Amino acid sequence: MRAVEEAVRGSGLAWTILRPGGFASNAYAWAESVRAERTVAAPFGDVGIPVIDPADIAEVAAVALRKDEHAGHVYELNGPAAVTPRQQAEAIGAALGEPVRFVELTRAEAHARMTAFMPEPVVETTLAVLGEPNAAELRLSPDVERVLGRAPRPFAEWARRNVEAFR
Repeated sequence: MRAVEEAVRGSGLAWTILRPGGFASNAYAWAESVRAERTVAAPFGDVGIPVIDPADIAEVAAVALRKDEHAGHVYELNGPAAVTPRQQAEAIGAALGEPVRFVELTRAEAHARMTAFMPEPVVETTLAVLGEPNAAELRLSPDVERVLGRAPRPFAEWARRNVEAFR
């Protein structure tokens, strides 16, 4: 992504760079198993990262496009708190009004599942972030609040708004 960012910066045009972290909407990958079995299966059940609601990304982008004061800024976008896969399953269950069971996958099981739809290097990078996030990946950024004047939405709110995908 650095090469793309450098190209944007060198374009001579006004720019604003948005760097979202993990997306709350990645939970859609669990929709089928939640609908069929009320189960979420994921690795690293108790390792959390601050995921962002895509609606917050869209709102930040809309503001940045309309207001010149955002030109030349880089915004790190993530949620209000780290949330674990186990907590995400609980939030989906709360939105549904019934429990969703969490099943922890081993790294090898997760790797095998992910290679079905991701290239190997992406799988390895993703598992590293999910299993051992570094300080930058765990950092709670103030940028959503700085741009929108409100805190980013928590995962539980995303789950409530998108509960129909899991019914």
